[in-house]
Amino acid sequence: MNYRIEKKEAFRIVGAKKHFDLNTEENFKEVPQFWGEVFQNGMFGEISKLSNQEPLGVLGVSTCMNGKDFDYYIAAATNKPIPENMYEYQVPETTWAIFECVGPMPNAIQDLQKRIITEWLPTSGYEYADAPDIEVYPSGDTSSLNYKCEVWLPITKNK
Repeated sequence: MNYRIEKKEAFRIVGAKKHFDLNTEENFKEVPQFWGEVFQNGMFGEISKLSNQEPLGVLGVSTCMNGKDFDYYIAAATNKPIPENMYEYQVPETTWAIFECVGPMPNAIQDLQKRIITEWLPTSGYEYADAPDIEVYPSGDTSSLNYKCEVWLPITKNK
């Protein structure tokens, strides 16, 4: 797994939001359906145009990780005003393990996320931090075998 550790300043995201109960298997079905809705209703294009800050691209952001439920944003890092029918969220300053993902979506990223949690995290010397998970999707053909995106896992050093 290719990854790097980076500390990032806080940044603001704006986009579509949906609330989910935490159920990993169900979420692996429901979150891609939410992406489909955002493509079909035209919001994806609007969100893409908002992206003007790092990380560039359209982001998938899981927040409120209390172990029971969470809000999932399809959003962009931006300093632009919030369009009607969209939401904003402030991603806190934190340290991230940033993993490169290569392959067609959503399977490539779902497989990587499982491997990060089951293989990398237990032996990494880090633990999960209380901050959102982020998927960074640059423009490109998401069905391509060569499509590259990133998974940002919030981390702190083990105590």
